[in-house]
Amino acid sequence: MLRRALAVVLLVALPAASVAAQEPAEPVVAEAPEELTPVARYEIARRIEESFHDLQDVAPFLRRQPEYLRARDAIPGFRDHVTQLTEDPALERLDTLHPASLHDLEQEWSRVQNRLTTWQGALEARAQHLGEERERILRSRRLWRLTLDAEREDPLNDAQRIRIDGLLEEIRRVKDRLDTRTEEVLDLQAQLSDEGLRIAATIARIQSAQRAARQRRMERDHRPIWQGWARDENLPAPASIADVSAEHLASMGTFLATERNTLAAHVFVFLGLLAALVWIRRRSPVRAPMRQPSAHRALRARPIAAACLLGLTIAPLLYPYVPAAVLGASLVAMIPAIVRLTPYLLPRARRPILALLVLTALTIPVNLGFAPEPIRRVVVLIIQLGAIFYAGWLSWRRWAPEIEAAGADRKRIYRLVQASVVPLGIALYFNLTGHTERSQLWTAGTLVALELAVGLFVATEIFGALVREGLRHPLARRVSFTVRKRRRRAAHLLIRLARWGAVLVFLYLTLTNFDVLDPTVEAVRLAMRETYEFGEIRVSAGDVVAFLLMIVGTIAVMRIVHALLDLEILPRLELEQGIASAISLSVSYVLVAIGVVLAFGVAGVGPERLALLGGALGVGIGFGLQNVVSNFVSGLILVAERPIKVGDIIEIGELVGTVRRIGIRSSTVESLDGAEVIVPNADLIAGRLVNWTLSDARRRLELTVGTTYAGSPDVAREVLLKVVRSQSGVLHDPPADVICVGFGDSSVDFSIRAWTAGYLDAVQVKSRLAMRVHAALEREGIEIPFPQRDLHLRSVAKEAAERLRDEAE
Repeated sequence: MLRRALAVVLLVALPAASVAAQEPAEPVVAEAPEELTPVARYEIARRIEESFHDLQDVAPFLRRQPEYLRARDAIPGFRDHVTQLTEDPALERLDTLHPASLHDLEQEWSRVQNRLTTWQGALEARAQHLGEERERILRSRRLWRLTLDAEREDPLNDAQRIRIDGLLEEIRRVKDRLDTRTEEVLDLQAQLSDEGLRIAATIARIQSAQRAARQRRMERDHRPIWQGWARDENLPAPASIADVSAEHLASMGTFLATERNTLAAHVFVFLGLLAALVWIRRRSPVRAPMRQPSAHRALRARPIAAACLLGLTIAPLLYPYVPAAVLGASLVAMIPAIVRLTPYLLPRARRPILALLVLTALTIPVNLGFAPEPIRRVVVLIIQLGAIFYAGWLSWRRWAPEIEAAGADRKRIYRLVQASVVPLGIALYFNLTGHTERSQLWTAGTLVALELAVGLFVATEIFGALVREGLRHPLARRVSFTVRKRRRRAAHLLIRLARWGAVLVFLYLTLTNFDVLDPTVEAVRLAMRETYEFGEIRVSAGDVVAFLLMIVGTIAVMRIVHALLDLEILPRLELEQGIASAISLSVSYVLVAIGVVLAFGVAGVGPERLALLGGALGVGIGFGLQNVVSNFVSGLILVAERPIKVGDIIEIGELVGTVRRIGIRSSTVESLDGAEVIVPNADLIAGRLVNWTLSDARRRLELTVGTTYAGSPDVAREVLLKVVRSQSGVLHDPPADVICVGFGDSSVDFSIRAWTAGYLDAVQVKSRLAMRVHAALEREGIEIPFPQRDLHLRSVAKEAAERLRDEAE
């Protein structure tokens, strides 16, 4: 229901955002200086005291902040480091560097630039705060100078002038110190700006070399294979293996030096995973693979391989920059782990996939530049032919029954391997026609993509089994209410998040291996800046996408917070069920409001244009959204007034049932028959509603019984009182009673009235009470008469009269 409400807001808001986007920006008008008035004589003492307190609040800004000290102390070493990087010989031969080395070089300089950007952001915020405090002090100085110089009918006395002069002197002193701190920050910003220019210029050179390398990759660099193997003489000579090795070793050394803390944490995570998996194996060891895939058996049978695969899979999340050599080594290290685990997760059709993994291990060193030029083309050609053979082998009819019998996720892996024949065939064509660089890129990109697909699939299956094992542990059930109540749902959510994360990692690394990540990001950035015009409406793609992403993010955050409140936080507070539901719903309303406001903000719709949105909302209501808005407002009323709460038994029209959920648009009522009925909130507010348990869950039951006129009414009443007061489930306060309600055609009528503790208890108590009343009256010899009627016949047919006469005689 929350998503439906947000969908309504989205439907109405997008046109408003589009119209608001087409409005021209208002010209910026310089604000006139604030007009100050002198302080009155009777306020001078109090206002001077307030001004001194304001000056004391400025004291924290007069001290050098930690971020300033860190930047100031680090700048000399940072400048030397930038100078050392600038003197790198690789920068002088960018045109001949291997693409992997160019990528590493760009990452290294981007890391330096990000460090500089962090300092610049902190210093900019510091300078802004100092400027704001300075403006506040200058305003105070103008005010007190005006007060001191103002002409008055009753001039200031000497004591007041002395205090104002002292305050102005203190203001001057604080201002001077603020100016000193501001100049320090501005000087440091200038130094960082100089280094930033050097860094930006170097990164621009590297990116230009990368674009040139991509352009050369599109051109033919060798003769076609039927004309020989010679390289084009007009192209620069490729880097030697020695140079490539030196560049990769330097990149790895820098990586190990800068990421040593993260590496230590990574090793710690791996050891923790290994310890957990070994403990699981000791609980129930499994040695032999089974015919049917089972991640739990793989988890127990191969704990070391599972820990290695999971540890390598999370590497992209830990390291923002990874050199190509480290990434290649990680991909090669994943292959033995995948080979050890696939017998438990894939059927016999895994053999072609394992062969492709071996070819991938051969491709990675070649792609990093470790193959000499004379034989590189031949090695790539052999790998291409082998890869096409094994990928096509999987399409053989022999494997068809096993592929069709596999699950949906496994079938996707097989289909992906079969489809890889197409890019591998294109790569082979490029190799044969002399485009060896492009051929190598397509071959490595395809095979690495296959390895990533298989490895991430196996890793997510292992992770899912690990999550299920962990949530089954008694400690998890003791710690978390969610695990205790909804263990399967929690496991499903974690596994689903892991799969989405695996998809993102696969896309990122695949785009990187095909060397199209940077062009793709740049193309998306340019597309988001484009403005499209439809008549008089101008729409910015970036604003619309930002608006939609904010709405989607709001829904995700709202669902997570809602689940945490309902399953973890509120149950620990031991609140009533209705109060807990009202709190959860109120938080949902607040998150919806915040999300919508933020969505408009990122879309460029400021507060001054919300009136336009209100008009659009009014038009939407006029075109048929009255019911949606009415239900939305009714939901707010239900939360504020709480005429019903979750767990209440209500009666609305012919529906009687228990309230199970109160939503933004509608509420769910479970009828006495067990059916879940969706009731719009407007019906709960506007219609006649009976709440049987609003303030008191007790319910009065009434049972009517008649006794014969031949018996004593007092005796019958005493028998009925004894029965009802001894009946289980009947409350003693208020006491039960038996009332004679009248005289019927054939009986003296009594009404038994009693109270029960709950609405639903009344039905069972009334049934048991009726059975006991019947038994007690029968035991006491008190008759419950049958209904009697006297029939007076005014005329009878002759045949009927003769027959009655005969029977009477």
